[in-house]
Amino acid sequence: MGLEWGIGIVIVGFLLVVAASKSVTKPLRWAGVLALQFVIGAVLLFFANIIGEMAGYHIPINPVTAFLTGFLRIPGVLAMVVIKLYFV
Repeated sequence: MGLEWGIGIVIVGFLLVVAASKSVTKPLRWAGVLALQFVIGAVLLFFANIIGEMAGYHIPINPVTAFLTGFLRIPGVLAMVVIKLYFV
C-alpha cells in the first residue's frame, strides 16, 4: 500500500469522525427537514396543478413556491391559488 492510500484512509477516517459528531448532525438534520419541505411542497403543487387543469390555471413549481407550499401545506396551496387567480 502506497503513501497516497495511507493519506487517503486517514482523511476519510477524519471525515467520518467529523460527520458522526453532534456539531455536524444538527445542521444535516435541518438540511433534511428543509429538503423534505421542498418535496412536500412540490408534491402538493403537482396535485394542485392536476386539479387546476380542469379550471384552466397552472401554478409554477419552483423553489420559492415549493418551499412556501411545503411550509404552509394546504393553506399555502390555497394562498397560491388565490394569488394566481386574483392578482396575476
